[in-house]
Amino acid sequence: MSRSGVVAVAGSRSLPSSAAPLVSAVCQSVVRSGRSVVVGCALGADALVLSAGLPLASVSCLAAFGPGGAGSCPASAVGVVSSFAAAGGSVSWLAGSSLSRPVRARLGARSAAVVAAASVACVVFFSSPSSRGSSLVVSIAARRSLPVYAFPVGFAGSALVAPAGFKWVSSGCSGVWSSSFSLFPF
Repeated sequence: MSRSGVVAVAGSRSLPSSAAPLVSAVCQSVVRSGRSVVVGCALGADALVLSAGLPLASVSCLAAFGPGGAGSCPASAVGVVSSFAAAGGSVSWLAGSSLSRPVRARLGARSAAVVAAASVACVVFFSSPSSRGSSLVVSIAARRSLPVYAFPVGFAGSALVAPAGFKWVSSGCSGVWSSSFSLFPF
């Protein structure tokens, strides 16, 4: 990806398909700004990003499983990731380590790898305030001092739970970003 920076995109595995227009619009906005997107391999937000019709050269997928779904789990978007790869999309297989590690450990390592690949910001789509994987991504991004933008889907942003020492504040942005919240230290 030879663009002007990379934005990590993550979110809830249970993100409803009704969130697809929001996910697509946000990712299109990122790509139009000259940046690339890096995403994981799960159902929900990750699958919606990979299905958003973004230019293949602007998206990179880090999969915690191997080609053909080797080592996947029920929350893995094997079909979507495989289709993305077959279309020429960039997929790093087993980005969460080797198959010798338990899938839960690989998913955590994959989430850390997605955030580590970001150079500009992290965008997270929450289907509930208590999404563990999304909260993990936010914590990792905060430790890296990356700007973090959260989109609550189906609940009020005031219910978002911030990592210790941080708070969520309405981003005050316009357009597709108007419903986002930014993470700030206090």
